[in-house]
Amino acid sequence: MSSKAKLLLALLIVPLLSSCGEFGGFSSFSKADTGSITKVEAYFTDENLAKFYDSVSQPEEDYAQCTVSMGNSGPCQGWMKVRGYTSRGEPKKNFTLEISTGGEKVKYALMHEAGTWFKNRIVMYAYNSYRYNGASLTAAPGTEPVALFVNDDYLGYYVKVDMYSESQLKAYKKGSFSELFKVYLTGYDSNPLYGNTEKKFPKDKDFSTIELLITNVNRMSDEDWAAWVEKYIDVDDFIRYMVVHNFFGIEDTEVQNFYIYNYGKLVFLPWDNELGMDLEYDCFLGNSKLTRRILAVPSVMAAYTQAMKDFVADTGFLNSLKNKVNEWYDESYLAIKNDPVFYYSIEDARKSRDHIIDFIDNRGNSDAYRRHFQ
Repeated sequence: MSSKAKLLLALLIVPLLSSCGEFGGFSSFSKADTGSITKVEAYFTDENLAKFYDSVSQPEEDYAQCTVSMGNSGPCQGWMKVRGYTSRGEPKKNFTLEISTGGEKVKYALMHEAGTWFKNRIVMYAYNSYRYNGASLTAAPGTEPVALFVNDDYLGYYVKVDMYSESQLKAYKKGSFSELFKVYLTGYDSNPLYGNTEKKFPKDKDFSTIELLITNVNRMSDEDWAAWVEKYIDVDDFIRYMVVHNFFGIEDTEVQNFYIYNYGKLVFLPWDNELGMDLEYDCFLGNSKLTRRILAVPSVMAAYTQAMKDFVADTGFLNSLKNKVNEWYDESYLAIKNDPVFYYSIEDARKSRDHIIDFIDNRGNSDAYRRHFQ
């Protein structure tokens, strides 16, 4: 079996059988019609392809070097590896793609979206589009549907998600500090906290920002905590984050899957958003000790409550979200339909689209919403 076939077999694990019960191969995938969405085409030497293949089972494996073309842009230097730990057991993997362009390295996550079509994208779009107090949470990652090819073989439909960078966040918020944490908050009394939380930049072992935050959450009086929040939490951005987060009922951010950026004040930033959109999921007052206590500050709760009511009442904005989901379904139809993992199907994508639209239509009328805002 060639190295390309091994890679596809390992990443996709697709039982493609001919009518006589023999393995059907991957030859047809290289000619897959993926429609008008951007093609990401990565080319590896045999040696680097083997290294890329090894990263499926070896999380510590370094990036494998490749040449990458995206859409109409010419080939550039790139590096790829399998990303994540929980997703490694899935038959279709997520990847991290790094490219060098204009003298700067840029990172993207390539997310397979299987079973959660369009959910992550619509929430990220809402973060970027929803305006509170004249601005939006534009630091939230942008997303784009892509068709991923490796050495001319079609690996399937993915969503390319911008990964947070120091230059982007410094441009978003200028201040006395610039540090980014991917937060993992199991055990508020854990010491040192960096056993769970990752510091993305600067690359040091100073976790005092997060440790002070957790200490204050646990120990400050209500009066002192309210004063500290007003001084050190970017309250407008926190409201932007929580309104979108709680409207969509994002389920897996109680302890992880969010970032905190410190520029002198703390900004909450989203990551994975694919788990959610249950009409009865009730997290409107926060879904962790941290977010609940920030929302318990009277001035924050008053502003947040009004912002949530305004969000639900803005039918023009909600309709724009539904239109986006329909647009993404149409543009991605061929790429999903021809995805080589046969049980990540266009029918499932259609069901996901319909579910998101139904959720947006009915979230404001749900019992969970009414309990808090009516």
